[in-house]
Amino acid sequence: MRCFTRWMVAILLFAATQITVAQHRGTGATSGSKSSGNPAQDNDSDIKEFQKTYALQATEEQKNKFHSWRENTEAVKDRLQKLCAGVEPTDFSGQLNELQTAIEKSSSGYHDFVSSLTKVQQAGLKKPVQNLKKANDKLSKAVATALRELGQSKSGVKRSAKLEDAETAAENLLNEQKRLAAEMSISA
Repeated sequence: MRCFTRWMVAILLFAATQITVAQHRGTGATSGSKSSGNPAQDNDSDIKEFQKTYALQATEEQKNKFHSWRENTEAVKDRLQKLCAGVEPTDFSGQLNELQTAIEKSSSGYHDFVSSLTKVQQAGLKKPVQNLKKANDKLSKAVATALRELGQSKSGVKRSAKLEDAETAAENLLNEQKRLAAEMSISA
């Protein structure tokens, strides 16, 4: 029994020593860690990540422009939903005008916001900004197509594929806005 106990103690001490040495070298870090094992390199990488995150943050002016743009995009979606729900022929023209005004404000808000981005933000947010441009363009085209179709109908609105496409495009743009807001530390 004494021999068995000695062997167990020896094995445990050996294993503990190996684990301690591995952790000291940085190889015992948890999975998913970006540790290089060199504290100076890890610190530099942390500083660079902080600087990048700070550089991408929106200014107060950008936050205001973003919120205005988002509100206008939500107005487009609301107008589309109202049209999809059906409109009386007497209110038809007014609803189309409201939708046209809302899409113009949303499109203008997009251009105001994007033009306010710094070069560093444009470079760091290249993919999200490209996604926003695509989503904004799709919404503008879908609404223009829906308005053209609705303008030809003088008797009111019935749920149509064009209206549904425009509503989906508005939802997609709102989702892209939400993603960008997270990247730029904007509360959405």
